Amino acid sequence: MLRKKKLPFMAVLGPEDYGAVIRCLVIHCRSEEEMARAEQYQFPGPVRERFRSDGHGYPDPRGMFYTVFPVSGPEIEWTMAFSWNERKERNEYRKLDLEGLTCVKTICPVLERFRNRKPYRNIQGEDGKEILFHYMDYLPECYRDRTAARGSLKHTLPLIIWLHGAGEGGTDPTITVLGNRVTALTEETVQTYFPETGAAVLAPQCPTMWMDLNGKGVYNVSRKDSDGKSCYSKALLAFIRRYLQYHPEIDRDRIYIGGCSNGGYMTIKMLLEAPELFAAAFPCCPAYHAAWQTPERVKTLAGIPIWFTAAATDQTVPLTEKDGSPAYADALVPKLREASGEVIYTRLPQVMGFDSKGFPYEYNGHFSWIPLLQDRITKEIDGEEIHLFEWLASKGRK
Repeated sequence: MLRKKKLPFMAVLGPEDYGAVIRCLVIHCRSEEEMARAEQYQFPGPVRERFRSDGHGYPDPRGMFYTVFPVSGPEIEWTMAFSWNERKERNEYRKLDLEGLTCVKTICPVLERFRNRKPYRNIQGEDGKEILFHYMDYLPECYRDRTAARGSLKHTLPLIIWLHGAGEGGTDPTITVLGNRVTALTEETVQTYFPETGAAVLAPQCPTMWMDLNGKGVYNVSRKDSDGKSCYSKALLAFIRRYLQYHPEIDRDRIYIGGCSNGGYMTIKMLLEAPELFAAAFPCCPAYHAAWQTPERVKTLAGIPIWFTAAATDQTVPLTEKDGSPAYADALVPKLREASGEVIYTRLPQVMGFDSKGFPYEYNGHFSWIPLLQDRITKEIDGEEIHLFEWLASKGRK
């Protein structure tokens, strides 16, 4: 008996708070028999809608394609586009094949907003070896014309720099943009806080993780004598300066930097490396250890407006040491306040969202970047509720 050929399908991916998911599958049927198989196929989880279609996924009663919109949620694994590589400790695209179905193509329309750029050459680390930072960036539409950007639009566009977590390192920056929902920074919710121009977004990707002590995947926090050193600090700063050199449209007085976990750590490092460069910062669950928070560094950081976000239930970057003493953000924020720094701290009791059925869902406490990128981080200032990105947009270098 001949085995039936697997039905080929295209997966359309999209960003969610918990990572990239399969938005829909467009199955190519080469005969009515295969169409019947597609119509009767039992997926691993619930689907919202399914119908005969054309090759673009639009309903067509005579089309030879079958489109399926699955239900997705933080608890539904089969729709997830990424899997965790335990050995490498990072996210990777997973094989999306199902029994009887084979994925022949993936697309992610939201990534069309970004440009996937080649790494700059001749950026060296502390050991003199070249470091390649892959990256993606976003420019508002009127700044995409290079001639215009170099002319009348010079030094008018604010820039938001996002530094990824440990799980988004490597050589594919689409994982950086989709692993945490960095696409949210390009959406209207955030862009409207910059009403005159919108804001550019820059998402660099390091080869391993930002807290790499020596380029060999050794966490600096694992070495008592590391003093918080990263092999990427000076190279990342050189990368940012190179990007500014090639983008005269960026307003040098409105450069903002933030990131989550490893990226929150590197946000602090960048502020210490070049405090004069940044107008404000928004580190999230920053893994910057209390042992590295010297008086001199605290004094430097106190000169820059910073909005911290973290959750009390974070077990990856816990806010309390085993002996009960404050750790990470809980240790740094009071020191900055004592130094008269402009600092805001949103300390969440836990990280909450909704599951596929609309019921409350508690995320891993480390995932405090989820409400941040949803623009749900707020504070009452002078009797008015201010959103984090609204506050960020109000800051400029003096």
